[in-house]
Amino acid sequence: MKKPEQRREPRHRGKLLVQFESGIGITRDFSGSGVFFETDRSFSPGQPIEFILVLENLNPARPVRMKCRGKIIRVEESGQKIGVAAAINSYTFEAFRQ
Repeated sequence: MKKPEQRREPRHRGKLLVQFESGIGITRDFSGSGVFFETDRSFSPGQPIEFILVLENLNPARPVRMKCRGKIIRVEESGQKIGVAAAINSYTFEAFRQ
C-alpha cells in the first residue's frame, strides 16, 4: 500500500551542490520545505543539520548561497551513496564568496 503524500510543497527535480560541515552532496530534488540529496557521509534521522545549497543557475558568475537549518527526516543507504531527506526549518541567502 502506497503512503499518502505528506509534502507541504511541490518537489522540483534537479542537481544542486549541497555543502555541509563534514562534506558535500548533490540534490536529487528539493522544495521550499525540504531537500533530498546524495552523499558519502552518514546521518541519523532526527539529527539537526546546517547546510548550504549553491544556486549557480541564478547567476553563474556569482552563485547565490542558500544557508539552511533543518532536521534529517530519513536516510536511505544504497551502495556507496547515502540518500538523505532533510526538512528545512529556516534559511537565509548570502552572497557567494570565492
